[in-house]
Amino acid sequence: MDRVKGKVAIITGAASGMGKADAQLLAAEGAQVVLTDLNEVDGQAVAEAIGENALFVPHDVTDEDNWKAVISATLEKFGRLDILVNNAGMMAMGSVVDADLESYRKVNAVNNEGVFLGCKHAIPAMEKSDGGGSIINMSSVAALHGMSFIAAYSASKGAVAGLTKSVALYCR
Repeated sequence: MDRVKGKVAIITGAASGMGKADAQLLAAEGAQVVLTDLNEVDGQAVAEAIGENALFVPHDVTDEDNWKAVISATLEKFGRLDILVNNAGMMAMGSVVDADLESYRKVNAVNNEGVFLGCKHAIPAMEKSDGGGSIINMSSVAALHGMSFIAAYSASKGAVAGLTKSVALYCR
């Protein structure tokens, strides 16, 4: 226990699934956690269950102003940022022929652009918090070999893998 005691983490998509589990684990290991999601009811419930070391902020990861507000709320409440878990994501079924452009763009906006915006705004906050931190960007095996029935998802997660390498090189 206490592996991340004194650290502050933002977890996107934290109202359910892996994001919820990430927030619960980080809190159990001593971190103060900021949970974000579009699902305000479940997100708030998860934060309340974690307790005083948790804050829920409604968040559309595709909106740059929302990212600025999340970072600001994090710094205002906890005074620093050490960890970002870019977990929010979505999937749309469809091959490259069956998928429509609107759904392709939406999946890429959430899964790829949301990660870009998170890194863009978290890195400066981390640099001000003792100059370091950890960024976890959720990708998928679909990024490695593609999946014909979820073309947009495969493309978006491939972009996350490439972006993560660029972020790592920038931050080294």
